[in-house]
Amino acid sequence: MSTHRLQRLLFGGADPTVRGMRRKVTAAALLACTLVLASVLVGINLLNWNATVRRLDTELDYLEDTDGELSALLSDSDGSSPDYLMEVPYDTRYFVVTLDSEDAPIALNMDSIASVHDEGAVEMAQDAVAAGQPRGFAGSYRYRVVSTVGQTTVFFLYAYNDLAYFHSFLMASIAMGLIGLAVFILIVIPFSSAAIRPVEEAQKQQRRFVTDASHELRTPLSIIQSAVDVIEIENGESEWTESIHNQTKRLEGLTDKLVALAKADEGADSLKLQDVDFSSLAMEVAEDFEVVSAAQGKPFTTDIQEGIVVRADAGMAGQIVSILLDNAFKHSPDGASVTFSVKGTRPGHAQILVANEAEGLAPGAHPELFDRFFKADPSRTYEGGHGIGLAVVKAAAKAHGGTAEAVSDGQALTISVEL
Repeated sequence: MSTHRLQRLLFGGADPTVRGMRRKVTAAALLACTLVLASVLVGINLLNWNATVRRLDTELDYLEDTDGELSALLSDSDGSSPDYLMEVPYDTRYFVVTLDSEDAPIALNMDSIASVHDEGAVEMAQDAVAAGQPRGFAGSYRYRVVSTVGQTTVFFLYAYNDLAYFHSFLMASIAMGLIGLAVFILIVIPFSSAAIRPVEEAQKQQRRFVTDASHELRTPLSIIQSAVDVIEIENGESEWTESIHNQTKRLEGLTDKLVALAKADEGADSLKLQDVDFSSLAMEVAEDFEVVSAAQGKPFTTDIQEGIVVRADAGMAGQIVSILLDNAFKHSPDGASVTFSVKGTRPGHAQILVANEAEGLAPGAHPELFDRFFKADPSRTYEGGHGIGLAVVKAAAKAHGGTAEAVSDGQALTISVEL
């Protein structure tokens, strides 16, 4: 499978929304598979460990019952004992150490072990008693401590083979689990692509509809504007013709924003990227809003760093600045000031900051302002907007590989956009 095809299977086409959805579906499936496999592996190995410990403890039971003399199991003369029990004395490697109340050795049974000398056996027994546990592991040995009046007997069972089998099974199960996960990844990638494809097609059709509908609306809106202009020439201006002009301009603005939003949703592939003198572009847009500032009586302060060049779609970059400033003037109280600054954070990157007084916003981040058709408080902050401008800003910033954030300190709202 080629790298390009693998990337398309993993992340889809150009639409960042579809790519994000596909990543989430794939990640959720992989997480679920990993959790299931991990649970199965942990469960199987816990059962195997418990079985290993029970098997060793059963042999220690035989040692304790025979006082460390497994040969006593062979004294069964009537043959009623099972065959495997008769083989225990020949298969089991062990030693027994008996200590007095001062932990000094009283007796040692070293006949069935060759890898431990007497001093080492006593030291192991003393360590086992000092541990304070009735049973446990000491290296490759499973031990049991049995205390009686005036003495303590410690039984040691050689468990190397049992422990080696357990570790081999553990490693094999982990390896099989990883292989199973790899196979699942190879299966889930094409299936997630197929599962998301209907959603991808629906979004493409939705964007196509929005774009086509917006273009179709422009013609009747232009005709209405022209017709009203003729009426005003023949009969003069009136509050009715002024209202028609305002509403048609509002609809034209909405259609422009819908087209911009559809274009931004398509991602970077839909942009005409070029080196843009962002400082000059921002200054040009800011100059257009000097008239708005004077008309509304809202002080407008700009601080634009010179020489900032970014790789961007010039039209959409200008629209980002225009929407931010338009939003600041519309959504601020009478007489409130608006500040606009552009800074170069690093070569090829720009930070746009627009701040204005805002009523009714709690201190902190406000990501909901970028939701489509969101209106915080129409009674105080809405003056003819569509609730879609900041959604266009966020989508455009994301298409350029940037971010958009809105933060309030309780009195002023600051919107920061990174390009």
